[in-house]
Amino acid sequence: MPAQVSSLIEWFNANIAGSAIWSGLGLATAILAVLFAIYLLIRACAQLVTLVSTAMASRKRRSTQGFGIAIAPLIGPRGAKQTKAVIAALEDYLALFTFGSPFEIVRAPRIRAKGAKGLRSSATTWLEKSSTDLILWGHRKRGKSTPTKVEVLSLGGSLKPNDAMHSEGLLPFIDKANPEATSKAVAYLVARALQPGLADGTAFRAEKLEPVADILMACLQERDSLPERTQLTLETDYCSMALALGGSEHLSRVIELRRRRLAGEEPLLPAFEVQARIDLGRALLHQAQSNFDPVRVREAMDHLKLAVERLKGDPILQLAQATNQAVQQGQAMLANRKRFSVTGGSTL
Repeated sequence: MPAQVSSLIEWFNANIAGSAIWSGLGLATAILAVLFAIYLLIRACAQLVTLVSTAMASRKRRSTQGFGIAIAPLIGPRGAKQTKAVIAALEDYLALFTFGSPFEIVRAPRIRAKGAKGLRSSATTWLEKSSTDLILWGHRKRGKSTPTKVEVLSLGGSLKPNDAMHSEGLLPFIDKANPEATSKAVAYLVARALQPGLADGTAFRAEKLEPVADILMACLQERDSLPERTQLTLETDYCSMALALGGSEHLSRVIELRRRRLAGEEPLLPAFEVQARIDLGRALLHQAQSNFDPVRVREAMDHLKLAVERLKGDPILQLAQATNQAVQQGQAMLANRKRFSVTGGSTL
């Protein structure tokens, strides 16, 4: 038996161990082992960087003056680059929309939780812990210029963290081909969440709104770089500001924007269509006040009538109408009761 084992070992050394195949397998195994070790090292370094960044982010604002904005890492393809681009956009352009109020940007850690309620609960906890007024987080899908789907919790100026306003939306993709328009649009959308009054053209004085309206119009002139939803938001807000500001140039822009929107091939959601028709009708009537034109007035009335018809189907307005009818019925019953008591039983 030992002789057979010895012969087998000699045969193995002569035919297998010294062969090119065996040498190749050994080399391949060594290469794979080195690559695996490098992978483990890179993974450990990435985890260390994440821990360090989370620790650095887990701090409060340096000052409670002005606005505090927490930005969590955007998850998904190109998420890290877009997170940096969003922060850079806020640093460069947010001041244009906060009317001189100071602000501080805090890097929040990644929001980790299961389900939508869990994410919002974690975001609320961070909002309170960091003493910020707004926290933004989101994720990206594959695509070179795919917009980033984000969620925002905002105190809206005076709310408590547990009562923070939650909203979802899209942020334009910021790259080297369209940095200024998209960066300004991103900064405006965040400012709008911080100050909901920006969407109302009557909430601020004209001297404050004028430069903001001009910026929104400049962004809309490069609308191809913006998602459709962002275009609708900027257009609606600009029209609200322009109608409040007045002036022939602003009114002409509103008419041009709203006519193009209503003439588009894609059907509008009822709320957007109603708002577009109201804006167009009001702008046409404003123009007719300074230079009367019966054709323009008739067009304005047609759009406003259509808006009223669309509004009749709105559930909230229907509920308000039913409530108003019930109130009138109750008032009538009280009036009849008083007359009954005064006349001694007769309501005639």
